[in-house]
This record gives sequence, structure tokens and C-alpha cells, in this order.
Amino acid sequence: MAKATTKSGKSTARGMAARGSAKSGNMEMRTKEDLYREAQKAGIEGRSQMSKSQLISALRHR
Repeated sequence: MAKATTKSGKSTARGMAARGSAKSGNMEMRTKEDLYREAQKAGIEGRSQMSKSQLISALRHR
């Protein structure tokens, strides 16, 4: 995997997206299980019946 930083030590957008970090806002890169756990922590009801895209939407609109 390519490094996520430039020679100057700054993070690249590509590197952050590849890791799927919460800070990058790129929830599509995260697993459904990870999104489910976050929805559980947030108290989102009906999460067990949601698809990955529904979990993403619910987390973004909480």
C-alpha cells in the first residue's frame, strides 16, 4: 500500500480515503460491520435491518 503522507509529512486525500477514516468523511470505504457498530453507539434504531448505504445515510443525518 502506498504511503499516506507526502515528503513534507502532510496527509494526502488519497491516503486518507484508502484508509476509510472517519475524519475523511468517506464512509463508503468502511465495512458494513464497522458502520453498524458506529450506528449502535449512536443509538440508531432499526440498524440491524439496514443495508450499508442505509447505515451511511442514517449516520450522516443523525
